[in-house]
Amino acid sequence: MDTFGSDKVPPRPPSRPDFRVLFGILPVVAFYIGYQWHAYAAIGFGFIATVVAYYASDRKGLVGIFALFGLLVATVAAVVGIVLEDERAFLARDAAIDFLLASLGLGSLMLGRPVVGLVLRDMWPALRDLLPLGHRAFMMATGVFVVVNIFQGAVRTWMLFGGFTVGEYLVYSRLFGWPVAGIMIAIIAYIVRRAARSEASRRRQNS
Repeated sequence: MDTFGSDKVPPRPPSRPDFRVLFGILPVVAFYIGYQWHAYAAIGFGFIATVVAYYASDRKGLVGIFALFGLLVATVAAVVGIVLEDERAFLARDAAIDFLLASLGLGSLMLGRPVVGLVLRDMWPALRDLLPLGHRAFMMATGVFVVVNIFQGAVRTWMLFGGFTVGEYLVYSRLFGWPVAGIMIAIIAYIVRRAARSEASRRRQNS
């Protein structure tokens, strides 16, 4: 049924790399190209590239809902940026998404329905049989998700409005954001996988 509790995970056939993830860099590249001409061009190119990246992504399940959420935030940021004729207003969508995700995670904890649990159980149905949605591991993982997004949003806000040029922000915010996201995912994976293995082992002992 699943391999969380197995001592040895059976080998899986190699899967093809999903090159669609590379579309995530398109908005940054397009924005920078447009920035060489005018704020409107930067915002327009960046927004068009965001739409392309959205439709090129996997839009199924809760992950798709999060992708749509990001597109809606980008749309609002693009409108504000065009009205103000300020490319930084469009770039502020990064920090806005961080803070909104943190708020979503915090709200889900208050409701006892941790968002990390919702996403992971949707992506890997085997977890539904092992860990209930309100399991402590999902609560802890969502807590990590909240803290990291608040931290990331604060740093990105400082980068954008604290003296960095637009070009510097495009580079350094990504050099900062990608490792932080990777570390967060690794921590969440460790917390949930450890809990799933422990639960699977307990069930084997009791069977």
